[in-house]
Amino acid sequence: MSREYTVNSYLLDRLKELGLRHIFGVPGDYAFPLLDCIEMTEDISWVGTCNELNGAYAADGYARIQGIGAFVVTCGVGELSAACGVGGAYAEQVPVVAIAGHPSTQALKKRLSTHHSLHGDFSVFPRIYKEFTVAQALLTPENACQEIDRVLEACWSEKLPVYIQLPNDVGSLPAQPPTEKLVLSEPTSDQTQLAAFLERLLPLLSAAHRPAMLIDSPVGSYHLAELVESFANKSGIPFAATFTGKSAFLEETHPQYLGTYRPGMEGSAVSQQIEQADLLLRLGIQHDETNNGCAAFDLQSPHVVDLQIKSAAIGASHYPNVTLGDVLMQLSEQVPHREFAFSSQQARTNSVPFEPQHDTPIKQDRLWQRFGHFLQSDDVLIVDLGTCNVATTVPMPARTKVVTQWTWEAIGYTLPAVLGAHLADQSRRHLLVVGDGAFQMTAQELSTILRQGLAPIIFLLHNNHYEVENALQEGGFREMHYNELQSWNYHQLPMVFAQMQKPLGLLVTTESELETALTKAAQAETEGRCVFIEVMLAPKDIPSQLTKSINLL
Repeated sequence: MSREYTVNSYLLDRLKELGLRHIFGVPGDYAFPLLDCIEMTEDISWVGTCNELNGAYAADGYARIQGIGAFVVTCGVGELSAACGVGGAYAEQVPVVAIAGHPSTQALKKRLSTHHSLHGDFSVFPRIYKEFTVAQALLTPENACQEIDRVLEACWSEKLPVYIQLPNDVGSLPAQPPTEKLVLSEPTSDQTQLAAFLERLLPLLSAAHRPAMLIDSPVGSYHLAELVESFANKSGIPFAATFTGKSAFLEETHPQYLGTYRPGMEGSAVSQQIEQADLLLRLGIQHDETNNGCAAFDLQSPHVVDLQIKSAAIGASHYPNVTLGDVLMQLSEQVPHREFAFSSQQARTNSVPFEPQHDTPIKQDRLWQRFGHFLQSDDVLIVDLGTCNVATTVPMPARTKVVTQWTWEAIGYTLPAVLGAHLADQSRRHLLVVGDGAFQMTAQELSTILRQGLAPIIFLLHNNHYEVENALQEGGFREMHYNELQSWNYHQLPMVFAQMQKPLGLLVTTESELETALTKAAQAETEGRCVFIEVMLAPKDIPSQLTKSINLL
């Protein structure tokens, strides 16, 4: 059936141009014209989520794999519900397009007191979104297509969320299909400053005997991991990731990968090689308590090179218009090949077989040892906050992609995020590690995962508490009543939510039961079935690595 080309058609075509194939959200009457257009559009699918917040989280997870994500909600109640998810995307540098269906242009102008409004004041919602989006647009009959291009180009180039306020009458207006591609610019350097920076840096690299690189999450946000690896291959310089940088670099099996650097972990091989480097290149280092101590290096030292996405510094000399991408490309071309002696953490991988202890209750330290053996190359590992975040510290097989919220740290983010990530790339195995408290936040999105026919392997840690919150109490671990949770029969929920699907739900309490469950999970994976493994843990069981990290805060 032929249909008229409209502003909604234009918006969807531009989103498809950016690689989008799925749009998440919750239907609402003000968004009906756009939703109707999605229904009739080829190569783009509507994925209805159980609430608007989960739609924003799913779009975030999708963007981390696909490069951009989008969701649609109705004004007021819908966009405010999704706001936390958009705030997280802004904090984490994830390009998400938030589209809010609004009443007609005349209703907005006349401030009519319609449903979902604050007594007719519709301007409050874009004002709220302005605080955590890089660009915003109110689409009008005069500017709709130009504004769509402007905000989508900003979303792509800045790797940050944007907001589109779409009156329902504007979306249905006739429009002309785009005749030119979007201008998808990447950050570029001032060539004079870039030349001056390289002139200063290259002699330092040549003279260094113990250089090292330290990598943080923006390297992943701007898709610079391959450039980092190319430079590492050429220069021979070993590199480590910050705790938050685990999501930035895929090749932990690289022979020059040192491991994860955690400030304050005295005596570790990684700490020694980073802190004793005679030239340290810091790539995209973010300064927060998650990376506590990464800012402790003397940034005025001529032996510390600070490379951000759009700026650089060597000691006290600053180069504000030098981009990390340009620097890496130039260094890969200009530095000679060298080899350096160093001790890689990768020598201590999962090469030692794991021997389960029969009928022994599962402890977290043992769980993560076994989990490391279960990971495979090309996995996508989605990990929620709390004690389960220790899953990110195990040595990763080749090309493993880690997804978690290092900065925003919204518990419950990951279940909807695995929905988005899995839809973005269904050729890879997806594993989710989530605590019982986080799962209770967004549990209903398991039904959407099953509805979409997805088959992640979900590990739920069940200890009836926000256990990490107990561990963070002043003066040491204290079991507080407000951190207690209602216990659910979690492994039975997939069968409750399923209709035609045949998920596998398993309860494990011992190491031998875990081995049996992992064997069954591997078989179910070949059958395309979602696997849900509920792991019973004793209260107060805190991983030793997390205990050390808490003591460093």
